[in-house]
Amino acid sequence: MKLIQKAAFASLVLSASLLLSCKTLVGNAVSTALAGANGKGVPQKKKASAADPMLAITGETDVTLVGEFFPTVLKSYEILQAANPRHIGLMTMTGSLNIMYANAFVQTPAETLPNEEFDRQHEAFERAKLHYLRGRDLCLKALDGRHAGFRAAVLSGDEEAVRKACAKLGMYDVEASYWACAGWLGAFSLDPLSADLLGTIRSPALILERAAFLAPDYNAGAIWELLCNFYMSAPPEFGGDTERGLHCYNEALRASGGKTPGPYVTYAEAICVPAGDRGGFESSLRKALAIDPDADPSSRLMTTIVQKKAKRLLEHASDYFLEW
Repeated sequence: MKLIQKAAFASLVLSASLLLSCKTLVGNAVSTALAGANGKGVPQKKKASAADPMLAITGETDVTLVGEFFPTVLKSYEILQAANPRHIGLMTMTGSLNIMYANAFVQTPAETLPNEEFDRQHEAFERAKLHYLRGRDLCLKALDGRHAGFRAAVLSGDEEAVRKACAKLGMYDVEASYWACAGWLGAFSLDPLSADLLGTIRSPALILERAAFLAPDYNAGAIWELLCNFYMSAPPEFGGDTERGLHCYNEALRASGGKTPGPYVTYAEAICVPAGDRGGFESSLRKALAIDPDADPSSRLMTTIVQKKAKRLLEHASDYFLEW
């Protein structure tokens, strides 16, 4: 939710930019305010008592409205980032927005298209892959700015080099690490036969394991959710591990306190479908749908998006299980 709050803030600054010179707009102070982290990638603290005007966005239930608004925010950040290319916080934020856009507003809607609209779906998936990789590369660039040589190491396909690079990551690197891997795995899910992606697919898992060690409760278990999906879907020769995947699911559930729908949807898709467990699939999705979006207004938007997916999966359960 913090990501969407920062994104929405961009629209306010963009309106005010008409009163500012370009030089002022792209200065470090503005970039830091928009990114939520400074030029070195260190998060900026916010007063606990401060009002949150971005609740108008994060608390929205009209996903279409936010989806139409998002591209303007995304391009605004890309313009600012291009004008201030060494600002690590801005790199991470811009990369994150590309990945969120790809997932929530390009890939997810495309998954609902009927078979007869295959061409349209394929085009959307290609767009999603483009933004996933654009976001990944920006986040890797941010990590490289803090740890010289990191990007080359994790893209090398050399597992020992990747492990050494990951060992250097610290708490301030968790957010960029998470989003880099979310983009990486998102792109791979859409193009699993890509030689470039297949040859480096162990890297995001190793980066995420380091991030989970540093911040196990990050974003209510988001790191564990990604790891669960990876371990349950990847073939053993590429790092797949059912036992580790189940552990990651349990950690995601623990970190979320069972109060977010994400872990339940992950369990249904990543664990129940491969196991042919329709009962578990339906039960888990009902748990996701039982969560009250109003219980946490600051995450209402994301809860709504995930619950829409849960509802669609439940309605099409027969598509995932063979009935004899």
